Amino acid sequence: MGRAARGRGTALCLRVPAWVENTDGEVRATLGARPGGARQPLGRLVVLGLWGAGTARLLTGFLTFFAAFAIQATDDTAGMHVLMLALLAGAAGLGNLLGNAVGSRIRMSRPDQVVIGVVGAALASTALAAIAAGYPTALLVALVGATASALAKVSLDSLLQRELPEEARASAFGRSETVLQLSWVSGGALGLLLPPTYWVGFAVLSVLVAVGLTQTILIGRGRSPLPFLAAGPPVGPGSGAGPDHPPPANEAGTPPGRAGPGGDG
Repeated sequence: MGRAARGRGTALCLRVPAWVENTDGEVRATLGARPGGARQPLGRLVVLGLWGAGTARLLTGFLTFFAAFAIQATDDTAGMHVLMLALLAGAAGLGNLLGNAVGSRIRMSRPDQVVIGVVGAALASTALAAIAAGYPTALLVALVGATASALAKVSLDSLLQRELPEEARASAFGRSETVLQLSWVSGGALGLLLPPTYWVGFAVLSVLVAVGLTQTILIGRGRSPLPFLAAGPPVGPGSGAGPDHPPPANEAGTPPGRAGPGGDG
């Protein structure tokens, strides 16, 4: 049955009409925040959203792997290990559901501030877990982290739709999703490399989330601890800057810079 389903799916893919993959009129987006060049820059607010959402994804990726090994490293019974893994999965699932439900119902006039707020809440939970290590705080991190990740993603999508012209949105969504997936994988890899000790893992995670939150806040102000990550002014549909419009005179002399969760422009 599985082979038949895969064969049927392959046949349907081969029959997709050419116009579906037609990219005429689309503009490729770049992770940079500054205008100029042949591509559409994401702009300061979208890059802010990427940093925040990427930081939240790093947290959830870390917890997915680190918690499993940390629980197994305790002296509890096998039944307790299974119960705690189930509770962590349940807390993460509840947080994801809660974040998406809240994000779809509230009206976001300032999605960038929502991103900063939820990443700040995630940092508070990881810091508490590092100070008071144990099952309860680990469950709290799973709940708050998953909620923050879902709300940050909803806010990022809102910023992408609001700040970018329609012809650049498809490329921007693809690039942003790639960054978020890489952030999750990086967090998971870190969770595998660190020793399975609660306070050590959450202390390291707190430092990384704090760095991500600091960068997120500074990007919103057009600054960065690292000069090459500093963002320029906002770039949106009405800014006049993009592949078909030169940047304003006061931006033309700005040195090129890059800003993104991975520092990639």
